[in-house]
Amino acid sequence: MAVAALKNYRPGKLARDTVVLSVGLGLRAVAQAGVFLIIARLLGSEGYGAFSAALALAGAWGCFVGLGGQAILIRDVARDPARFAQSFAASLAILGLSLPPIGGFYVLSAHWLLPELPWPLLAGVGLGELVFLPLVNLVACAYQGFERMGRSARIQLAPVLTRLAGAGLLVAAAFRFGGTDDLLLGWAGLYAAASGLAAWYVIAVARRDLGGPVWAGWRSLREHLRAGVPFAFLGSAHKLYVDADKFLLANLSTLETAGMYSAGYRFVDLAFLPLYSLLSAAAPRLFRAGAGGTAGALKGVTSLALPALGYCLTVAVGLTLLAPYLPWLLGRDYEDAMTVVRWLAWLPLASLPKLLLHYALATSDAQMRCMAALLGGALLNAGLNVWWIPLWGWQGAALATFVAEGAMAVLLLGLMIWSEKK
Repeated sequence: MAVAALKNYRPGKLARDTVVLSVGLGLRAVAQAGVFLIIARLLGSEGYGAFSAALALAGAWGCFVGLGGQAILIRDVARDPARFAQSFAASLAILGLSLPPIGGFYVLSAHWLLPELPWPLLAGVGLGELVFLPLVNLVACAYQGFERMGRSARIQLAPVLTRLAGAGLLVAAAFRFGGTDDLLLGWAGLYAAASGLAAWYVIAVARRDLGGPVWAGWRSLREHLRAGVPFAFLGSAHKLYVDADKFLLANLSTLETAGMYSAGYRFVDLAFLPLYSLLSAAAPRLFRAGAGGTAGALKGVTSLALPALGYCLTVAVGLTLLAPYLPWLLGRDYEDAMTVVRWLAWLPLASLPKLLLHYALATSDAQMRCMAALLGGALLNAGLNVWWIPLWGWQGAALATFVAEGAMAVLLLGLMIWSEKK
C-alpha cells in the first residue's frame, strides 16, 4: 500500500517551485563558488578581506535602494496579476529616487568605517551592489510574483554568470599584473562591468516577457513607499546582521582575519540557498494567506518547518565533515577558515525559527513589527561585534551571530503571540 501511494505521488506546486528554485539557485551556488574560489585564491586573505568588507558595506546600504518596492511588487502581482505594469513602474521610480541619497550614505560610511580601502574598489563594488543588483532583484521579484520560479531563478543566475566570466578575465590578467593591489582594483572594475551587463540583460528579458512599466500617478508611488519602507528596513536589517561582522572585522581586527572569516562564512552562506528557495517559492501563497491576518501565514510556514529542519540538520553535519578540505581548495592563507566553518555549521539550524517567524509576519501585513524585531537584532549583533571582536577576534563575531539569532527568534515569537491576541 505504501509502495502504491509512493508510485502515485505527484508533487504539489510548492514542491515543484521549490525544486525549480533550488535547481536554479543550485546552479547559481556553483557559479558563485567558482567566483569565490578564483577570487579568494588570486587575491589572498588580505585582498579577499578588503573585497569582502567593501561588499558587506555596500550590500547593507543596497537593501535600501528601492525602499522595499521589490517585496511590494511580489505582493501586488501575487494578489492581482493585472497590477504588474503599474506596480513595476512605481518600483522603478522609487529605485531611481532612492539611489542618490543612499549612495551618499555609502560613501560617508565607507570613509568612516573602511578608510584604508582604495576608492576604486569601493566605487566598483558600490556600482555593482547599489545600482545594478537592485534592478536584477526587482525583475526576479516580478517573475516570483507570477510564480514563474524557473525564470526567477534564471534571472538571479545572470549576474553570477557574468561575474564568473569576469573572474576568468582576472585569471588572464593575473599573468600581466604583478601585485595583489593591481588584481584587487582590476576585480573591482570587472565586478561593476559584469553587474551592469547582467542588469541590462534582465531588463530586456522582462520587457519582452512581461511588458513595460505603466505610470499610474503619484498616488501609486506613495502607496508603494508606505508599504515598502518596512521591507527595506527588513532587508537591510538582515544584511546588516549577516555582514556587519565582515566590515567590523576589517575595521577592528585585520584584513587577513576578515578574509579568512569571510571565506569560511561564504561556504556556510551557500548552504542557506535551498532553505531560501523553499521560503521564496512559498512567498506568493503566504502573501495570499496573510491577507486575512497572521494566522493564515503562520499555518503556511508551520507546514514548511519539518522539511526545513531536516535540511538544516543535514547541512550542519555535512559542513562539519567537509571543513578540513577548505584549505586544500583555497590555499594555505585560509588554514583557519576550517575552524570558522565548524563554528558556523550550525547557523542554518539556529536561524530557522527566526526565518519562519519572519516570513509569517512579513507576509501578513505585519511588516512594521517584523522590521522592529529584525532591526533590533541587527543592532544587537553589531553592538556585540564591536564589544567582542577586540576581545576574541573572529570567535567573538561568530558568537555574536548566534546570540542575535536567538534574540530575534524570541522577539518575533512574542510579536506573533501578541498579534494573535490582538
